[in-house]
Amino acid sequence: MKRKSIGWLILILVLSLSTVALGVCRTEVEDNNSAAFADRVADLPGSGCIDGTIGVVGDIDYYFFDLSSARWVTIETITNEDTEITLLDADGNFIASNDDIALGVISSSIEKYLYPGRYYVLVWEHGDDNVIYSYTLNVYSEGCATEVEDNDSLGLADHLGQMPGTACVTGTIGVVGDLDVFSLTATEATTLTISTITNEDTEILLMDESGTVLAVNDDYVVGEYWSWIERDVLPGTYYIIVHEHDDDNVIYDYTLSVLGTSCISEIEPNDESVLADAMGAVPGNLCAMGSIDPIGDLDYYTFTVSTATTVTISTETSGDTRIALFDEIGNILAENDDVSVTDTSSWISTNLLAGTYYVGVRQFANSDWIPSYTLTVTGD
Repeated sequence: MKRKSIGWLILILVLSLSTVALGVCRTEVEDNNSAAFADRVADLPGSGCIDGTIGVVGDIDYYFFDLSSARWVTIETITNEDTEITLLDADGNFIASNDDIALGVISSSIEKYLYPGRYYVLVWEHGDDNVIYSYTLNVYSEGCATEVEDNDSLGLADHLGQMPGTACVTGTIGVVGDLDVFSLTATEATTLTISTITNEDTEILLMDESGTVLAVNDDYVVGEYWSWIERDVLPGTYYIIVHEHDDDNVIYDYTLSVLGTSCISEIEPNDESVLADAMGAVPGNLCAMGSIDPIGDLDYYTFTVSTATTVTISTETSGDTRIALFDEIGNILAENDDVSVTDTSSWISTNLLAGTYYVGVRQFANSDWIPSYTLTVTGD
């Protein structure tokens, strides 16, 4: 992934407050009076809502939502009747409960900072002595997570969640010399794209669980102060450190964005289109890890486009790749050798209609081998 495609990453990760459109709420499905029969209300980050009733005195309605990255989550009922709600974790452990939002307001609301996982929401009539003819349960996540100090060591790192996935967190370097440390868990081979969004001078480091530094970046673009790293990682725990570049100033605000895309591993032979390795479908984020070995090797991959979209295809490598994009019958739609004079990776961006497409990857002059490359395909 190159600087040219960073805009969509920022768009995805810096989320504004998710509002719930009441006209498209799900409807409660009884019997949902236990965790085993809970109705899904949302996948977060994002929002969801469901309309329900307490139709029998003593009824309890169970709902669940899945959270893929750490966020502030708001859970609320909208009703003219007296609800009470409780939030439980995936194991049924109590997290929070609320009866009335405020004196004289008998709807209920919980706001909690939650880590990735499954959560259950219970809704019932406050005194278990009446019915509720109608309520709407809203669940939504708000923006990015917020840094929690002290997080200045690996042992105190703020956890961003599991990758593949997305995460973002806002923070500050409030004291000269401060370090902000964040952790994440890669559950499979993953390409991590890590960036800061700021007008001040950050530097970021990526470390493995032993503390070995895997990558460092100060300024990704000359004249700008934000930082950017892309790195392929194997399953394990990783740490991201953010600090002011020279440790001689504060940073009033920054947003750390992390995107993890799941990579397939090349399966040889894949040197012709009928043997192409399938990457999946876009819109979405796809990647594959491969090598050009032996000299003269050609690797083919295929992907499908489900709806017309802009597709960006790129390689990340220390070798000199050349890539070509083909349609289903083998016509060349686009090709590229080098991103720039100094960058021998390859990059294509083009608008594609729904259909099946192929990407060929080779060493530029078929005169050398490439020990490793990552092929990324993204669609808006």
